[in-house]
Amino acid sequence: MNEQKFGNVYSILKRVTCMCRDDGKRFTDTLRLDEINQVLSGSVYRLAEQQGLFRLFAKRPLEEIKGPVVLVSSHVDCEANITKCFCEDIGGGLLKGTFDNAATNAAILSVMLDGDLPDNVVVSFTGDEERGSKGAEETVEYLRSKQLKIDLAVILDVTDMGWEEGADFTVENNFWRDDQGKRIIEKAKKLGERWRFVPEDTEDIPSYVPPEMVIHEEAWMDETSEFYNLHIPCFSFCLPVNGNMHSNAGVLARKDSLAKYCSALKAILS
Repeated sequence: MNEQKFGNVYSILKRVTCMCRDDGKRFTDTLRLDEINQVLSGSVYRLAEQQGLFRLFAKRPLEEIKGPVVLVSSHVDCEANITKCFCEDIGGGLLKGTFDNAATNAAILSVMLDGDLPDNVVVSFTGDEERGSKGAEETVEYLRSKQLKIDLAVILDVTDMGWEEGADFTVENNFWRDDQGKRIIEKAKKLGERWRFVPEDTEDIPSYVPPEMVIHEEAWMDETSEFYNLHIPCFSFCLPVNGNMHSNAGVLARKDSLAKYCSALKAILS
């Protein structure tokens, strides 16, 4: 494990594992969003827009972005059953906490702080994912109002797939164009990390996905369903965890996987 990389993302994870609520129209508890703003202060990223259920960050003013964008979406809302958040290093290479979806919030923040993603990659922290994915919808509406085409949406989340296989990340819900899928899978293969593919349709697995990497179960739907309905190519890039994601008891995550997830995310987005 890259100890420095883990240390960086873990320090962020401890900060953003805190409450965030919305009422389906606007955020009502912004503690996590406030922490995200603080983490990114002094970075190359600026708040491009904030509306009812999303906070959008970009390296450059949106008016200066030439060509289509790649949108990263990482939901910040806590599921209704979670009433307190926590994050602990419990030893044995494991973390325990309420990581749905603080874990990927921390991961993309860590990658953003590195500062070297392409200028056309924009990041939205969304609300209402646990109910209707309204934050994702509002993000798309806003970008389209700015005459920006979304070439690909990358949805970040935790998953219960791939844990038993020891995967560091999973590629799920493949609602992409085949040219995009081929590039993503090729990058995953070259990383040399443990990963798995979880299809949106077990009867239609792309030929370019190595058979030994396939988990033959349909992926759980997430914000990809909203992007798909809006005719935007998309997929989920997920961190495997173990336990009840919608519980105050929290889930387990591998320290090693969290660091490798960040590195893989950066490679995929680059």
